[in-house]
Amino acid sequence: MLKRVSIQNFKSLKDVTLDLQKVNLLIGPNNSGKTNFLKALEFFNKVVLQNPSLSEHQTLSYSFLRSSSYISLELTYSRDNESILFGRRISFQNNDDKQSYQTIIKDGIEISRDNNGYPGISYLRRQFGNFLIYKPDPNKLTVPGPVGKETETVNYDASDLVNFLDLMLGKYRRTTFSQIEKDLQKCIPEFTEINLDNSNVTEDLIKFHGKDKAFKRIGLTNEKQNVTYWADELSEGTLYFLALLCIINQPNPPKLLLLEEPEKGIHPRRIEEIINFIFGLAEEKDIQVIMTTHSPIVVDMFKDMPESVFVFDKDDEGATHVKNLQKDIIEPETAESERLGIDPPQYLNGLGQAWKVGLIGGVPR
Repeated sequence: MLKRVSIQNFKSLKDVTLDLQKVNLLIGPNNSGKTNFLKALEFFNKVVLQNPSLSEHQTLSYSFLRSSSYISLELTYSRDNESILFGRRISFQNNDDKQSYQTIIKDGIEISRDNNGYPGISYLRRQFGNFLIYKPDPNKLTVPGPVGKETETVNYDASDLVNFLDLMLGKYRRTTFSQIEKDLQKCIPEFTEINLDNSNVTEDLIKFHGKDKAFKRIGLTNEKQNVTYWADELSEGTLYFLALLCIINQPNPPKLLLLEEPEKGIHPRRIEEIINFIFGLAEEKDIQVIMTTHSPIVVDMFKDMPESVFVFDKDDEGATHVKNLQKDIIEPETAESERLGIDPPQYLNGLGQAWKVGLIGGVPR
């Protein structure tokens, strides 16, 4: 699990540090830097984890200081032997054995390392896996989708869920597919089976996906009723659950799940159910979650874990500043109230409302 992330000079994130928990919530007004934080992690994933070969005139350096349980990765770009053109630093905290490593790579070739060796890209991949900013769109699951593509991953918006399930059914029927069905039944007991049905090819499907493709649609079966409900008959909340289950149960699932506004498009009565589902996934699947929200309902659900809430704001120069709700807001204000002999603010009794009216910051000016 990532314990600390420090980012410098990435878009609006000039210098921010977040001490992360198992499940983390980023709140703040539009364009305050929440998505930039997720994109910085995605950038690290793309440049370091998934594409270790750097282009010409670029260097990458990183060091592991595991004696202090701290991992620091620094990405530095240079050109034509000039000094730093611009840099991006992403730091991670992790628990491991007590050794330190350092290496510098240029053009994908190792050019230096210390006497202890170094953690190569394969080590980093094992530690962090692959992560994207997931934003499942239930509307893209209501229509039939093409199948036959040998891709064992789920798109960031879950638009390829039909193909993913079809592949899992044929290739991992007794493992991945069965586990998704079991998890679905656990979350929504009324559904006991996932079905994929051949779909007629329409002109719209051909126009969008091209000719000579097979198409299928998703259905969920209720055994008691002996009825299969197809995707266009299912609620957005149910389709969102299914998408999350597929993301988590990929053959190579993400160890870090980045979710942008999981409540978007979901009926208010289902939001609490979805967030509880995410809490359960983090615990049962040992997955770390970082998500953004604009919903006071979601914020309210973190009243017992204020250390997991991060409030984003921008200054007049457009730089993002981040405060931890517990460490940077509640604790200082409680100490000041005690000094003055007055009752401290009780934000947690109505956390969503306190955020909405601006008492903890993170609201439009």
